[in-house]
This record gives sequence, C-alpha cells and structure tokens, in this order.
Amino acid sequence: MSGAASDTTTSRIRHRRFLLSVPWPVFRGNERRHAAEDVRQLAPEEIEHRPIAVCVVGTGAIGQTVIDALRDDVVPHVSVAAVLDSRSSPEEASAAFDVADIVVEAATVDAARTLLPEVVKRGKDIIVCSCGVFAERGFDVEPFGSGPGRVLLPTGAIGGFDVLAAATRAGSRDARLTHTTIKRPGALGIEECLDAERTVFRGSAREAALAFPRTSNSSVALALATLGLDRVEVVVIADPAAASTRHVVEWESPLGRYELTFENTIDPASSGRTSAITAWSVIEVLAALSLGIGPGAVVLGPPRR
Repeated sequence: MSGAASDTTTSRIRHRRFLLSVPWPVFRGNERRHAAEDVRQLAPEEIEHRPIAVCVVGTGAIGQTVIDALRDDVVPHVSVAAVLDSRSSPEEASAAFDVADIVVEAATVDAARTLLPEVVKRGKDIIVCSCGVFAERGFDVEPFGSGPGRVLLPTGAIGGFDVLAAATRAGSRDARLTHTTIKRPGALGIEECLDAERTVFRGSAREAALAFPRTSNSSVALALATLGLDRVEVVVIADPAAASTRHVVEWESPLGRYELTFENTIDPASSGRTSAITAWSVIEVLAALSLGIGPGAVVLGPPRR
C-alpha cells in the first residue's frame, strides 16, 4: 500500500512545476543539430522556476512551524499560498485549494476525513499528518491510490522507512514489526499520577490509532509503509520521568533483524504530544517535491499483490 514516488510521478511533478519561457523549437533537416546546441546553451537561463504553492490547514504546533519555515524561505521554490483553520469557511477553503499545488493537513483526524476526498478529486496532492484517519473502520484507503491527486504521509517522529519498506517487499509472510512509544502520561491523556513507567497499551497499529488518535500518527504511517495496520504491533508506555519522546522500532524476518531508536525533543507548543522533528519531516517532503524526487514520504497506492 505504499512505496517511493515513481519515475512517472516524478516526471509529472517536474513538468507541472517548471515552465519554459520560450516555445519548444521545431527542427527541420540539418537545422536539428545546430538548433539543439542553441537550446542546450539557452535552457538554463530560459527556464523559469515557479514556486510550488502550498495550502496549510491547521495552525497548531506542526502547521505553524511549516508556515514559518516556508515564509522564511527555508525551502527553495516552495511558498505558502493559503492558510486555513477551524474558522475558515467552505468558500475560503475552496478558493485556497484552487490556488494551491499541494495541501498540508496539520489539523485533526476530523479535518483529514473531510479534506482527503475534496483535495484528491481536484487532482491536488495532500500531505496528511493526522494519519489516524486511515485506521478508522469503514474509511477505505485503496480509492486514494487511483488519484488523480496523491496522498503523502510524512514519516513524522521516526525514520528507517526505506529499509523497512524494502524488507517488506522482499517478503512479509514471516515478518514481525513492533513500534514502542514512550511518552509523558499527560501527552497520552493519562491524568493519574504515576510513580513509575507503565505500559498502557499493546495492540495493533489500527487499535493504537483509535485509542490514541493524536499520538499514533507515526505508527499508522509505519504500518502503511510495511505490514499493514493490523499486523504491526504497537506498545505505548507512559513514563512520568520522560523528558523527551522515545520510539523503538524492531523488525525481524528471514531477511534480517533491525532495531531503530529515536529520542526526540518535544515541541513546546504541542502540550507534550508532538516531537519537534515531526513538522520538519513535512518540510522535508515539500523540499523533495520541489526537486522532483520523493524521499521521506509514504505514498498511498494500490495494495501489493
């Protein structure tokens, strides 16, 4: 259900983003060689880069970081075209989608549920941060693989998706994948005063997203990139002494054994729920798209046969 962006997709992005300021020449007879030489000399100067226009939905910890980074020109050839929040009207949203090349959803699962079909049917790509929407029973992921727009999931607070997706493609029948998350109790909605760490959840990635919809986005993205929502095991630990958020990803299959550990600074604007790196994983996807390549994202598509 996932994979890196294809060469075809890359070509589509590149041709949509970059505009030639002169007509492509028609060659006749012996003019072909000389004209081609002229084009090679002129092309670098004649090609005009039009920034990728981004609509950001949500102005919380992730959305605001993305907005600030783009307005500070952190990513070349990518700019903020519109910003939407919970007060935006349907008319404002429609106008924003019209001017955008890509939409970044950084709001809530409810917002993602509404935005996804609306944006994809317009032929626009959408980066979804509230990945928990894909865990909902009855919310079918497969139709989004047929476009015309694409659904991109940032890797969020964890990494290693390249090797894990490759290992999955090599054979998943005997594979096991566990994602353990250690967070402060308050970030998990636990009000009880704990004096030691406690395992508060163990189950599938789908079940984790339903139980902790605001803190399981990385688990969902990991599952969609590998074994699927019902085969990836998720363990959630509440640790009152946690000064950061820790993620441990463990893979085992006939191909090999991998253990990846991530310890992330908490974004102070997120009430302890979000790793600071999460917004930058979104920014990195936007940076890759502007170059016509697509690392660092899970691309939803038809399930592997």
